[in-house]
Amino acid sequence: MIYQVNSIFRKPHALRHLIRYLHSEQPSSVLYPLPKRKILKVAGDDASRFLHGLITNDMEHLSGATSMYAMFLNNKGRVLFDTLIYKWQNQHSFMLECDENVLAQLKKHLKIYKLRSAVQIEDLSQDLRVWALLPSPDLIPDCKSFTENQINIYKDPRLADLGYRVVSTALLNGSQVAKQINENIEVESSEEGYQYLRYKLGVSEGCHDLPPGTCFPLEANCDYLHGVSFHKGCYIGQELTARVHHTGVVRKRIMPLKITNLGNDEIETNTIIRAEGKPTSNLGKFKSYIKDYGLGLVRIKEALDAKVLIVDKSTMEAFKPAWWPVEAPKEKATTLKTEE
Repeated sequence: MIYQVNSIFRKPHALRHLIRYLHSEQPSSVLYPLPKRKILKVAGDDASRFLHGLITNDMEHLSGATSMYAMFLNNKGRVLFDTLIYKWQNQHSFMLECDENVLAQLKKHLKIYKLRSAVQIEDLSQDLRVWALLPSPDLIPDCKSFTENQINIYKDPRLADLGYRVVSTALLNGSQVAKQINENIEVESSEEGYQYLRYKLGVSEGCHDLPPGTCFPLEANCDYLHGVSFHKGCYIGQELTARVHHTGVVRKRIMPLKITNLGNDEIETNTIIRAEGKPTSNLGKFKSYIKDYGLGLVRIKEALDAKVLIVDKSTMEAFKPAWWPVEAPKEKATTLKTEE
């Protein structure tokens, strides 16, 4: 199996000159290990068409890019799995990055709909590692990706602030990966710094933030993060997603929460968020936090109007991330009452 994985990385990429560019830069970047993110390979003549019918995004985007954000939904339009999809060796080979806790479920989900499609599904979680690379300003030029010395680098398709994803063979440790990309890259021993950045930006990721079957893709900001296409054909869960987009307003979304006072040593997931002075109010549910920032699935207007939010014995405030549209589409339209 190791031989097969090594063979994936043998061909040098045409963008090899990027290596020389990177080594000429002085500012340091940071490489974070993402041990909870795993890789499934989907390949075959029908791979693109097969995935196209299951995800919220349009596989045609990968004809001009190398990475894409997408979600798998159930038949009620709720999120099952959030994924980053990478174009691999050719137009018939893709890598799906997902949370390790839903890896087996995602693989089973794919096999259910495979039927007679010319598709092979392979678990490469033991053979490939995933990293987050957060570059200093202008350290890495605008590019698609490059492959060199058993490493693939992809732009994070969601936000520029999230930097790059690095997929390497499991034979390389963090120091080896960093050295091959750029000598000025600092290697962190844990993913906490990357998670902290995500929470500060208000970006959810994985089943800890998005438990399967609990929220809709637009509530998870899939539309703002370039993860849903409203022009493609049918896919599982498409009807409700399209109806909310075209005829209504998303009243609840994942939002970043600034913790102003941590009352407990730990805040439990799914704790009800209330407005200060209104002990019976229910503005949403708290997801998770690191240090002084967390995530919550909250009612946008009510949470912003409340100023101070109460979660158990802690206080916090919600705010709109800078990357959100100034005014959400159809904000003045009649609100569609979706299933709570």
